[in-house]
Parts: sequence; structure tokens; C-alpha cells
Amino acid sequence: MNNNNHNTWPKAITVDKRIVRILSSSTYSNFPSAIREIIVNGYDADAEVVNLEFDLKNSILSITDYGKGMNEKEFTLYLRIAGKSRKKEETTTKSNRRIIGQFGVGFLSVLPFCEKYLIETTKKGSEEVVSATISSGDYFNDDFTSIDVDRIPINGGVQNVKEKLNQSYTRIRLVGFSKLTKAFLNREYTLKSKKNTIKNFEPLDLLKWELQEYLPIEYNTNTSIGNELNELSNDYSQKPFKVFFNGEELFRNIHAQKILEKSKDIIEIGSIKFKYFISTNYAPISPTEARYLLIRNLNIGVGDRTSFEIGMDGKVYGKLAHLTGEILVEHGLNDLISVSRDKFNYSLDYEKLKEFFRDKLRNLANQLDNIKSIENLLVDFQNESKVSNLDNLKKEFITKKISKLESSGFQIIRDDESVISSNGNTGNKKKSFVTIDKIDRKIHITNSGDIVLKNINVGNFKYKLKVDIWDYKNSEYPALILSDRIVTINENYPLFKDKNKIDIFIKLNILLLKSLNENKINKTTYSSFMNDLLTTFND
Repeated sequence: MNNNNHNTWPKAITVDKRIVRILSSSTYSNFPSAIREIIVNGYDADAEVVNLEFDLKNSILSITDYGKGMNEKEFTLYLRIAGKSRKKEETTTKSNRRIIGQFGVGFLSVLPFCEKYLIETTKKGSEEVVSATISSGDYFNDDFTSIDVDRIPINGGVQNVKEKLNQSYTRIRLVGFSKLTKAFLNREYTLKSKKNTIKNFEPLDLLKWELQEYLPIEYNTNTSIGNELNELSNDYSQKPFKVFFNGEELFRNIHAQKILEKSKDIIEIGSIKFKYFISTNYAPISPTEARYLLIRNLNIGVGDRTSFEIGMDGKVYGKLAHLTGEILVEHGLNDLISVSRDKFNYSLDYEKLKEFFRDKLRNLANQLDNIKSIENLLVDFQNESKVSNLDNLKKEFITKKISKLESSGFQIIRDDESVISSNGNTGNKKKSFVTIDKIDRKIHITNSGDIVLKNINVGNFKYKLKVDIWDYKNSEYPALILSDRIVTINENYPLFKDKNKIDIFIKLNILLLKSLNENKINKTTYSSFMNDLLTTFND
């Protein structure tokens, strides 16, 4: 039927060729996403292996999956926008893989990036080889006149090749790189002013990184954490799925070495079923795109990593950037995924899932902040050259902080040591020492009974410090008391309130009391100097 005449009835819905441009979301930043969609088609075709071969010299990218392939009827449906070749109720492949594709627009994603799209495919047990060439440029010129998509010819045909009888594959070749692809390969997107971003990777390294980030491939089993994460993210397929990039096998990215929290069993929020893990390196995750949580729907990454808008209320979580992880959704989000496959549409269950992970991220960020504060405290406590905070001199303050770590899952290991003299008798204990092993989540305490006094070196002498409180105005020793090289510090003394100068004032007072005890100055001189000191520096 020809409906070009506006007087012709009945009329029919036509599709402007720009629909291909719209569905392709053509920006150079989407080049890795487009390649990913082609690979996912191979995953849905039950391929065990997908090979990518980049020929930069001749501007050709080949993507071959060794899956079930297509016959001519299936290929015709493959070309239909939003077409489906399987029954609606089918949710898994023959090998029990959960089916990813659902919109029938996957092949469109790469059209903006090549001049010609060549495809060759065959099914095992058939000599028929289907091949076709799509002229991508016909869909992406500057002519915006309306035209039915089916008026753009796709040339090809079917050949009988006996040698292909026992083969099964689909090979796609992108021939002639478009302006968008050249922009990607020429690094026109580079952000020179920013560090630790994938945008500054070499182009092929960036492509590899994104493929490793989103594809349903395994973690490298040469690492212990890789084995642990593989067990957690098992997609129950009976077939492995391997992707090779110019002959190199790709493995899923591992961004942190310590798992802080993971689900032991499947969690259900409404209709959504999922597992998860959250990990850290106890430092800002690098690159920045690896921070926060990636949602995997049926084992495929969807969209950018997200912190689910934490901090939008104005509260700052300083260690949030130290967290990374994945949400492994097995059921309940597939019907909510957008056509672009980069986000999910609204649902009440999805909002509840987001709030679930907001709480997780807040709690873990606070835990990391607490660990860092305790580390700083212990470093200060064990620093014999400086005093920076009176709280850090108090045994109860330190033990309370350590207990807080213990309640968050750290194990306390006590290792008391004694000095053994030459005659075999036990002498005085060595000094107390506390270390935090964040990776194994252990606190090692040596000589735990002696976590009482901080040592400080002043002049050629070592003193032990402790804190007390008294009325400095009516005391002959307003700042501190020195006895047998144990210094008791008055928490009430005004000049000890300034954390920037506390070290100077404590050491100065120790030297004054030392001079007084050694009769280098008399009591009157000491009292006069203390009054002048307080008058001069007490703001």
C-alpha cells in the first residue's frame, strides 16, 4: 500500500528515520555502552565466548559471539525495531541464563559509530549463512525529511556453505569509523584539569574498563577476593561467559580489597530480590567513577554508580568516597529499566531499596570515619614527641573508642610481653602499643594493662602523662604536678584549652617544674612567672 498521497485511505503510522538516531542516543561517550549492548546480545544467545578485535589501521571493529546464531527468519525479526524472537513468558535461555534484552533495539546502539554495519550469522546444523550490510550513514545524515525506515534498503542474502554446518556464531563488523568514534579514539573528551577519572584513560583502556565494569563476566580467580565475589554474584548459568579484547580475557573490575558488608542470603524488598556487597580500601576509591554502588540487573550493570543522593540534606559524609560495591538484583527491576538501559523508572519498591542502601552507606561511612579518628588518636597517643589533645591522654577515652570498634566487628588481639632478664627472671613490661589491622579487622594490643600513660620526651628526659582536674586559681601548681617523672596535667588550666598551643605550654610548664625541683629557681620566681604567663597568653 502506498500512503505517500495524503488523500490515500486507510492511512498508516509511519516511523521517521530519526527514530534510529533517538534510540541510539548518539554521543561519543556512549561508544563503550553501544559495544556493550552488542556483547550482551551474544550473552542472550548463550555464547560462551565473545571476541572483540580492534583494527585501528583499517577502522574496523569485529565482534564475534559463538552463540546460537540466527536463520533468515530470526534475522528478519532482529532488524525489526522493538521486535522479539521469544515468547513473553521466556525469562531464561536454554543454559538457564536470565535473559537481559527485552526492547529489541540493541543493534541500533552502534549505528552512530560506523559507516557500515556488516553482520554474518549461522546456526549449528544448518548450511545457511545469513549476511547483510546496513549503511549506517543513511540514518545519520542532516536531511530531516520524513521517510519510512523500511525504505532504506539493507542488502544481503543467504548462502549455503557446507563448511559451516557444525558452526554457530554471529559476527558483526563495524567498518569505517564515524565522527563520533574518531572523537572517542582521538581523546577529544579528555579532562586534563581532573585527576583519577576514567576520562583520562587511553581510549582502548577506557573501553576495556567500561566493559569490565558492566558485563556479566567473572572476577579474576587468581585473587581471594575475586573468588569470594564470584560466589556472591553467581548468576546460576550452566555456561561460563568469557569476553576477549584483542586476545586478552577481560575480568570484572575489583575496586577495593576489603569487604565491609555483604548479604549472606537473598534479600527481598517488595517484589525486588537482591544480594549486595560493599567494600573499601580505607582510602578514596580510584578512579572516581568506581565510587559508590553499581546496580546490576540480572548481572548486567545499569547506569552510573550511585550514592542514592546521600548528602542532599546538607550533611557531609567524609568517608563516603571510600566506599564501593554492587547491588545484584535477581528479580523485580527488569520491567522498570529504561530503553536506554541506564536507569530505572519509579516504583515504590525501588524507592524502598534506595532508602535501604542510603542507611547502609551512611552507617559504613560513619564507621570508616570512626576508624580514622581512632587511628589518629592512637598515633597521637603513641607519639612521644608531642601532645595535641588532652582527651587522647585518658585511658577511659581510648578504651571506649577501641570498644566502639570492637562492637562494629573488629577483633581485639591481646599480646602481653615481658622483658626477660639474663637470669630468666621476668622484668618490667615493655611499653604499650596498639595497632589497627583494617584489612583483617583486628586490633592488636601489646601490654594492654599498661594503656594508661602517654610518654613525652622533654629535653633529655622522658615523662609519663596523665590528666586530672583541680582549681588552678587556688593552687600553688595551677597547670601541672611533677612527681617521679609522672606529670599530672590540670584539664582546667586555661592555656591547655588551645589545641594549637597545648604542646608548647605543657612542655614549658614541665621545664619550669623541673627547674623548681632542681632548685634552679625558687618558689616565688615560679609563682611570679606562672602569673605572668597566664596574664600574657590567656585571651
